[in-house]
Amino acid sequence: MKLLIITQKVDKNEQLLGFFIEWLRLFAEKFEKITVLCLEKGEYDLPGNVKVISLGKDRGYGKFKQFFNFYFLILKYHREYDAVLVHMNPIWVVLGGYFWKLFDKKIFLWYTHKSITLKLRIAAIVADIIFTASPESFRLNSKKVVVTGHGIDTDLFKPNSEFENPSLKERGLPGEVGRQDSKLRLLSIGRISPVKGYETLIDAAKILKDKNVDFIITIIGKPALESDSEYEESLKFKIQSLKLEENFDFVGKVVHNDLPKYYQSQDLFIHLSKTGSLDKTMLEAMACGIKVISSNDAARTILPVELLFNDNPQELADKILQSKEINTDSLRNYVVENHNLQKLITKISEIIKL
Repeated sequence: MKLLIITQKVDKNEQLLGFFIEWLRLFAEKFEKITVLCLEKGEYDLPGNVKVISLGKDRGYGKFKQFFNFYFLILKYHREYDAVLVHMNPIWVVLGGYFWKLFDKKIFLWYTHKSITLKLRIAAIVADIIFTASPESFRLNSKKVVVTGHGIDTDLFKPNSEFENPSLKERGLPGEVGRQDSKLRLLSIGRISPVKGYETLIDAAKILKDKNVDFIITIIGKPALESDSEYEESLKFKIQSLKLEENFDFVGKVVHNDLPKYYQSQDLFIHLSKTGSLDKTMLEAMACGIKVISSNDAARTILPVELLFNDNPQELADKILQSKEINTDSLRNYVVENHNLQKLITKISEIIKL
């Protein structure tokens, strides 16, 4: 069976989307041929039965040209695929649905976000099956929804014995996180955006500082929009005004495959996302064996109550100080059992082939 996959970007150097390279590699083991249409392509190393074609955003093409290329390519290659899997962006289901139905192609959508748009409502009608990571990750009622779990590469995201006592060992990482000291090390990863709730973390940091706690907070990620850049500047201004500059390290973008060493070398992962859906970063941290403190609704079915807080800086600071006594050995096992990448790709592939 041959599969058409449509995604945003194919680039191993992407922090947020670099994981999809491994998805494609594993899908290539399940299907005779994979044709990938993406808005942008960068560096990748994929099996010979995978063809990656850019719609031209990486070459500066506007949306009209990208849409033209999309229609041209799905028609040109319609004999080279038997089914379609659209990753995250429901607009492609809306735009291509008529032709795929005409050519008798099964349509599958992967979507994990709390947002419900008109595009998503239409795509949910057109698609044959909708895959999502958790019940909270798809908010429309539909009999077409299949909850699969996330796809975490637990061979990549795993504990590292070198960092069993990370406060006392050389981290070997850039910036502040490379120093030998007894600091409490906190990590947050994700796009720099208001939905990530970084103000709560800064206020909690001030409380820790006033208690004379020695700590460093590493923030990995970058703004995606101009408004997000302004938000990042406001965060840095707040940090400066509270005299917390020595306690924060903004690392910026980190390549996906380099993320495990950051997780492994930290004491706590702070998860403040307000998306309401189950975020990959939290699961990656759990897979790497570090404790996670979260205010996300989806985390309430996974984490012990001692690691949950209600978006309150004082409560977050208290949870950070109390977390040392909490045993979380079972958290990695949860990810391996419920969100393993190999299991995810196998499940999706089997359903597509039905």
